[in-house]
Amino acid sequence: MMRSLRAILLIWGLVVLAACTPTPPAIPPTQASSPGTTASPTTAATTLVSPTEVLDSTELPLTPTTAALDGRPLIRIDTTAPGQPIDPRLFGTNAPAWIGPSNLGRDDVIAMTQALGTNILRIPGGSWSNAYSWLACETGDAQSNTEDGCYWPWAARPTDFLNFVRATGQEAMWTVSINGTSKEAAALVAFFNGSVGDTTPIGVDVRGYDWKTVGHWAQLRADNGNPEPLGIKLWEVGNEVYGGKPDTGGSDCSEWGWEDVWTCDGTEYMLGKIAGSEIHEGYLDFRDAMREVDPSILVGAVGVEEPDSWSDWGNEIMREGGENLDFYVIHHYAYSEQPPSAEAALTRPQETWAEMIAQTNAAFDTTLGRRIPIAVTEYNLVAFQDLDNDQLMTRAVNALFMADTLGQLATHGVAMANQWDLANGRANNGTDYGMIDMDTGIRAPQYYALLLWTRFGTQLLPVESPFAADTTLSFYAGRAEDGSLSLLAINKTATPQEVRFEWLGASGTWQASVDLFMADTLEATAGTFNQNPNPAFDLADAPAEDLGQVEGSLDYTAPPFSISLIRLES
Repeated sequence: MMRSLRAILLIWGLVVLAACTPTPPAIPPTQASSPGTTASPTTAATTLVSPTEVLDSTELPLTPTTAALDGRPLIRIDTTAPGQPIDPRLFGTNAPAWIGPSNLGRDDVIAMTQALGTNILRIPGGSWSNAYSWLACETGDAQSNTEDGCYWPWAARPTDFLNFVRATGQEAMWTVSINGTSKEAAALVAFFNGSVGDTTPIGVDVRGYDWKTVGHWAQLRADNGNPEPLGIKLWEVGNEVYGGKPDTGGSDCSEWGWEDVWTCDGTEYMLGKIAGSEIHEGYLDFRDAMREVDPSILVGAVGVEEPDSWSDWGNEIMREGGENLDFYVIHHYAYSEQPPSAEAALTRPQETWAEMIAQTNAAFDTTLGRRIPIAVTEYNLVAFQDLDNDQLMTRAVNALFMADTLGQLATHGVAMANQWDLANGRANNGTDYGMIDMDTGIRAPQYYALLLWTRFGTQLLPVESPFAADTTLSFYAGRAEDGSLSLLAINKTATPQEVRFEWLGASGTWQASVDLFMADTLEATAGTFNQNPNPAFDLADAPAEDLGQVEGSLDYTAPPFSISLIRLES
């Protein structure tokens, strides 16, 4: 996970554990209840699109908002607009290896992940990715290519991830270790994507290890129960490499670095370096070797929120990457310390994303001369789990925060994003990044924020509102491929908000319904989804509420501390 230099200075002298390197939680296997039948989600497309023009609320083709005759504020949606596409990969999460094989195989976990509707699982998990020896972990050290072998033999293997991805109907994104070699990474592409019998050689790496042929690793996959390729299209090279520890990454590293990597220099990360008898390969070496096995894959490079931060890391990535950058990775956590209050946390999405994405796109324009997809492969409320002593990530405030965060990511043209994380484990202070508690099987409030967005639609439409989006109500309007319309409303206040929605240009009669998450307070550790405090794993007992037929407008009361997803179907 990510830390900014500003955040590091705020916590000087404090030794904390990074989000992606938690003490492996004790998550004993739990007997799963019997979930109902779930429908497999639609698999996302595999082509990333470059950022498009984003909606600008100052240029909406709508007349000024006025109050309805009964005094209700008017929220207006322009259905005649062409709409801004939403990349389906925006709704992903992370599945770290410490979840373990037994939990990844649980029926309840599979059912809750299917019902969530996410479509990308980033694996094997944050900072662990830089130390995860895929072959040693897959074989139990029988064919270890590293001196230390598999650091966590009890953790999930590549085959365990493959089985979970298939069981949940998702795609995968794999983060290869920057501390390994390019041919080691190429062999992993062969393991997931190659065909048995493919005699294409991978060859000997810079450390003298022979990685044999594509078919050799495809056969290992088949021997472990998966004869057919998985076809992973999205790959990253390393995790937060700019945050390396000074004792391993050199003088460019921050005193408070957390990653065990060999460099903190962006140019070296891209091009590699020779240190004495040791050869370290860079992103470009990895991408070339991996694409020799499968030319269809996309390989992301580690970026930063502000391109000129971390010793100009982001600009160096762009300069050296040039036409070989497939996508640019950002990690963002709203706070690197305890948020001052739940109310303050809710203002952050509206304050943060517009400037951050604008800065990155400006750097693309200046340095690359083109814009490439931005992937926010980790995000949540608090960066340092051990500093979230109010456990806000486990409370209703995080559901509202995450709902608005996803809205801002969509609005500003982010191509894909992965919430951190599906399941994590409790810290000593009681907080948890995860959407699912593996010990109890309980879903955190933030689970429902992501769930509602996966039901939203495929386009954003212009929406005009008189409310303060950062403190009161924020709205996101959309349209699905079948022509149905959607409106997601986030009420950040303790007051029921009576409004009137008007869909301009939507003629005829529509059937309206609403999916609703709400909580009693921002600090509540639980809420209800469609009036059910503990829905079935597949959500079959929590259907949307029927709001009846409407003709272009709808009066609605948004409950306190709620997320409402209203849909109109013709």
